[in-house]
Amino acid sequence: MDAGSKLEGYLLLAKGARGLALADLIQKVTAEPGIFTFGELLDLPNVKELENSECLKAHQLLQLFAYGTWSDYKGNAGNLPSLNEQQLLKLRQLTVISIAESKKSIAYGELLGQLQLGNIRQLEDLLITDCFHSGIVKGKLDQRAQRLHVHESIARDVRREQLQPILDAVASWMGTCEEMAGALEERMRWMAGATEAADKAKAASDASVEAAKTALKSEPDPRGGTQEGMLLDEPVGPSMDHTMEEDRIGFGTGRPKRRR
Repeated sequence: MDAGSKLEGYLLLAKGARGLALADLIQKVTAEPGIFTFGELLDLPNVKELENSECLKAHQLLQLFAYGTWSDYKGNAGNLPSLNEQQLLKLRQLTVISIAESKKSIAYGELLGQLQLGNIRQLEDLLITDCFHSGIVKGKLDQRAQRLHVHESIARDVRREQLQPILDAVASWMGTCEEMAGALEERMRWMAGATEAADKAKAASDASVEAAKTALKSEPDPRGGTQEGMLLDEPVGPSMDHTMEEDRIGFGTGRPKRRR
């Protein structure tokens, strides 16, 4: 079953649960492999009611997994339920996602500090087995430089107060896209006009050439007729008579033989 189907199942169960049953459901969903977003659960009215009940810790736990990191957990562990191994692993995975959202090249030292891991071997095992293989982060480990190079990562839940800056950034991006689209349209109109002007100039040039040809053909020849007739009547090479005369003269040239 994929993560979306799993979450849908928990949402259906959560809608009908109250109090301790709902708190127990939160423990299960935060430990469930493959589920990394919890905003829809937090938006349920009966889940919001936990904030003012004896199950407050369950509500805070759900908020931690929706928005928090490993350091948030360590700083507020006394106000949270105890976590099992699956929950601890997922919280580290969520922490890696949070760091990867803001940085594309992360030093091992920063990750070790944020995740509170003892050595590089533990860090690389976490990144390869629990992040790369699960698909929550895509990237490459540079063991020589001891850095994680992030290609992409999944998204986490966003607090309501974080929505406006995101919307502002999207609006700014859309404005830039509209400006670029307008500039491209203007450039295309200019190119279309330039092409039309070039076509008209070529047509005018072709018309001038044809007019010149027509005028040349109809110009009178001093010998009578037209230039066109002159061009047709003039011989291409020497006349036949002239050629024969040259042949006769040439035949008789040379020193005559002396009579004995």
